[in-house]
Amino acid sequence: MRQAIVLVGVVVVLGLAPGAGAQPQPSIQHIVGNQISAKMNIDMKAGVMAETATLRFQSRTGDAEYTIDFIAHHPVNEPVASPGVVDIVVTQHPVEDDAPDMLLRVDGETVPIVTRLHSKRSVVATVSLAEFDRIAAAGVVVDRTFNTELELGAGQLKMLRATADRWLGRVR
Repeated sequence: MRQAIVLVGVVVVLGLAPGAGAQPQPSIQHIVGNQISAKMNIDMKAGVMAETATLRFQSRTGDAEYTIDFIAHHPVNEPVASPGVVDIVVTQHPVEDDAPDMLLRVDGETVPIVTRLHSKRSVVATVSLAEFDRIAAAGVVVDRTFNTELELGAGQLKMLRATADRWLGRVR
């Protein structure tokens, strides 16, 4: 009996007891994307274009939308130079950002103002062109940012593969 009590005491002290010292894990939201769009900015003077493929993810609860932008810069009418890079920007767009609240009082009187959002919640990472190609060719891609898993939908992956082919000069 004494050995059992000592063993239980050691287990508790070491934190091996179930739940001992464990931090509660926050609930992870999982969203499968279903929209993709693209834009291109051309600087003819510099002979450079910036292409962006934007993937959209809408939360089931409607409380936020997320986007993942894949951005590459390359010479006009040419593929991305090797070894090139692609920026990946993940942005959270909370619903409350559509009409942010702001109240301005001057000498106790409310002044009517129209607000607009000044910045968004974003993170950016840069990957090699080869890594972007591997991402685009994958069967399943899940990004975890802002405590949310964003899974690229089948249509998004298909269009991302086409984008990779174009950026790598495999398709004209």
